[in-house]
Amino acid sequence: MTTPSQRLVRWAGIAGLLGTLLLGGCATKSAMVTTSGAAPSSPAMQTQANPGPEATIQTSPYPGGSEALKGFSKTPVEEHVTQPGPVVVAKAEQPESQARKASEAATRLLAEIYFAFDRWALSAEGEKNLVENAELVKQHPDAKLLIEGFCDERGSREYNLVLGEKRAQETSQYLMTLGIKNPVSVTSYGKERQVCTEPNESCYWRNRRAHLILEGGK
Repeated sequence: MTTPSQRLVRWAGIAGLLGTLLLGGCATKSAMVTTSGAAPSSPAMQTQANPGPEATIQTSPYPGGSEALKGFSKTPVEEHVTQPGPVVVAKAEQPESQARKASEAATRLLAEIYFAFDRWALSAEGEKNLVENAELVKQHPDAKLLIEGFCDERGSREYNLVLGEKRAQETSQYLMTLGIKNPVSVTSYGKERQVCTEPNESCYWRNRRAHLILEGGK
């Protein structure tokens, strides 16, 4: 049999326990109301508050999880592609230029034909040199052959022009006998265009000559 003081303590304990339970229930309800009633503060929180089978957790406001591309326009201006410039190719040497160089090289190999004083007849040495010249000229059958006649400084201008022409003509005729078929022309410079100006026989001899030039051809 309990005493009145014991019953009072028992009721006080029961009342305290009930109060604790009531307080805990109210706090839980308040927390649930707050959670379900508050509006999400960001897209990420809204996704987490409403999970579902098709929900995708996003941690960035941009789709795909990366920032939006910058520096690109949705309506770009049409670009005009510039065609590259023409390729510069070195031009091949023209046949005319090649022929000119060949004839110039051959001319340098043609021997000078020298004459005695006041004579236009060929010497033995002159004929020998013309034989060698003829073989070289035959290698350029399409080339024109020009023969220039020269004299030393002695005598009049008119006389030496005639003498120079006779020397060129004699040279041309001898080449024809050697089988030259090239077109041949002759000219005379007389005592003009001296290659040596010393007043001695050695210098005079160098000026009394016929000079051969190949022009064009292959």
